[in-house]
Amino acid sequence: RKYNEQELPQSLRTKEQDILNQLSAIEEHWEETYKKGEEAFKELQERKERLKKEFDTLITDIRKDYPKYAALKYPKPILAEELPLKDNEVLLEYAIDDKATYIFKVKKGGVQKIIKIAKGKEELEALINEFMLPLQSQYTREDFSSEKGHELYKLLLAEALKDEIPDKNIIIVPDGILGLLPFETLIGKRGKDYKDSQYVGDKWKITYAQSASVLALNRMLKPAEAAKTLFALGNPVYDQNDPRYLAYLKKEDNPPIPPLLKGSNLKQYAYRGLATRREWGKTTQDDKEGRDIIYIPLPETETEVREISKLFNIKPAPPDVLLNINASETKLRETKLKDYKYLHFATHSDLPGKLQGINEPFILLGQVENKEGDDGFLTLTEVLELKLDADMVVLSACLTGRGKVMEGEGVANFARAFHHAGARSVVVSLWEVASDEAVEYMKTFYTHLKEGKGRAEALRLTRQEIKARYPNPFYWAPFILHGER
Repeated sequence: RKYNEQELPQSLRTKEQDILNQLSAIEEHWEETYKKGEEAFKELQERKERLKKEFDTLITDIRKDYPKYAALKYPKPILAEELPLKDNEVLLEYAIDDKATYIFKVKKGGVQKIIKIAKGKEELEALINEFMLPLQSQYTREDFSSEKGHELYKLLLAEALKDEIPDKNIIIVPDGILGLLPFETLIGKRGKDYKDSQYVGDKWKITYAQSASVLALNRMLKPAEAAKTLFALGNPVYDQNDPRYLAYLKKEDNPPIPPLLKGSNLKQYAYRGLATRREWGKTTQDDKEGRDIIYIPLPETETEVREISKLFNIKPAPPDVLLNINASETKLRETKLKDYKYLHFATHSDLPGKLQGINEPFILLGQVENKEGDDGFLTLTEVLELKLDADMVVLSACLTGRGKVMEGEGVANFARAFHHAGARSVVVSLWEVASDEAVEYMKTFYTHLKEGKGRAEALRLTRQEIKARYPNPFYWAPFILHGER
């Protein structure tokens, strides 16, 4: 019997979603059921147990018949000695519990060492959040602490890497909060400040894997056979009054972006949504105190996409390049994404639960000229359903590497979703990207790729060049590579 390991038949997909929906509904009704009395509460508990058993059976069947899908969505440990590691690779897998954190150092042939760190989940989360806070905004970037970066290095890497020479490739398999930490920014040797300190990324090439089993399965995939080099999308239209859209309606060919879009009037053409929580913005149209969550147009992402297209001698027009009016969900769905070696998305993205009606991470696409059924949001679920044959997907957008922190699984985010869809590697961001510097960053990165450098090496060289111009890690460290180097 032959299976497409990556694709789940619709019947199983429907069953999987149905059980998950029922379990979710049970979680939402605990409190009201409790008020109805002991019998009703016991009945709900029993129903939950039945559903969990049914779900466990389903996952067992999926693991047997559709291992690729299972490895990405329901990771299962793989024996260390079976990991297909190369001679110059070191894999560090982290496991966090309430009282301690463990590092499993694995080389070709098996586990070399197990290191115990006397910091549990709560303490580790506090340390990492404190270290990461300055990197979340350009307004706080100068608060970056080389001292905290060195402390985290001593805690998380010093013992594991003390005997490793600089040319080793380090693969990080994070757990929990560690999935949100760019290990490249940890400091091995402190200088006077962040400008003359030695970072982990200066010494080693770092990549990330969602799990050891995903790493193993990705290495069984044959190289991409995509015939075309680059698909890129950027600078979507979010508002019907955007001058680009008005020009399009007048049937003007390739309307230029009017100068007003590059200045202070960007907000009036932004996408506006209602927040799910009051502290993020207003939650109803009648709310006079809160503000809409807004996503302004990003003209600099058009510059980024045009620069990358020029590098590969690709005309910035459909189907290869979707800009302005063309950067819509409908146009994206009309494109045969499986034909492309590199996919590049330069637009907004955000976390689940931020906007009303959108309960998962999303990439924001154009909000005009979409066919019925296309809402202009590319959600995590929709990414999982894509069919790709890509060497690399680059998400030059804000927060694409962030996601729900899940015990034992790292971060359930776009990297996992694009791997599932058929990408060998995914470049994601861990904080809000500084727009103009991101254009420089991506042009440099793709120049190195075009010269024949591997993805991890191209990323390392790009970091070095950007760091020489902008020494603060806020500028040179937001992007990390998940998957094959």
